[in-house]
Amino acid sequence: MGHRLVVVGIVGFWAVMTATLVRRWLMEVQPEFIPGTYRSLLTAERQNYHTRMGIYVTSRGRMVQVGYTETVFLYTADQKHRITNTTCVEQPAPGLLQKLGRFDLYTTAVVSKERELERFSVVVSSPLLQAECDGQVEGQELVLRLKLRGEEAQVMRFPLPPGGTMAAGLSPLVALPPLRLGLRWSTAVFNPLTLQPTLVEISVLRHETIEWEGRLWDTHVVEIRSGYLKAQAWVSPEGEVLKETSLFGLTLIKQRLPEEAGPKSRTGKLSDGDAATP
Repeated sequence: MGHRLVVVGIVGFWAVMTATLVRRWLMEVQPEFIPGTYRSLLTAERQNYHTRMGIYVTSRGRMVQVGYTETVFLYTADQKHRITNTTCVEQPAPGLLQKLGRFDLYTTAVVSKERELERFSVVVSSPLLQAECDGQVEGQELVLRLKLRGEEAQVMRFPLPPGGTMAAGLSPLVALPPLRLGLRWSTAVFNPLTLQPTLVEISVLRHETIEWEGRLWDTHVVEIRSGYLKAQAWVSPEGEVLKETSLFGLTLIKQRLPEEAGPKSRTGKLSDGDAATP
């Protein structure tokens, strides 16, 4: 019964807000003008692309890693994109996710040749919750089949406008197009933890220099809003998210993959240390 209450509570938190905002988005916005859709995100550089971020919480004034999130883009022989994400949180996180305790989240999204979300699957595993969800886009509607451990499958339907995307684990930012100051857009993002398409509003606020991997980076600071929740991301000129304060109250910091030599710092300046500083 406990895991059912967790799911109902999380989904209910978003339900009223989502239906109104997404329907308004459907009527007012044309997807070809939205920079955050798959049409603008799935560039040649992201046909086969792999990124990993550490998940951190603040404890006694310092950042402590509690997990990771890893996303892989694959361009398949049928000219579709397959985007997979693995997110592992190894100890209870504060805020909205606390009731889940430690959890693993696995998602796969298939994007059509026309660069539209086609279908996806979600698996959530925690001591309190075992859930599987399959989604299929039918026109401007998202059809979900949700199966909780020990219960019969439920079928749910939500409006999903053209251009809707699937969140990358804890982040609505699957990837980012080229940015400029003042750029703003809204897009519908399916959240695998709330099991709802959510309207996300994104704005490029300012330039800021941050430290990553022992170097200083010139970044765009991006604000992410979803209802009453707000987060920020620090994005390199190449469109890579180096740091993000997530909508769930966690901090995500990009980690260098073992095979990477690492991108070049745009400032060319070394900071005081060699190691990454969250």
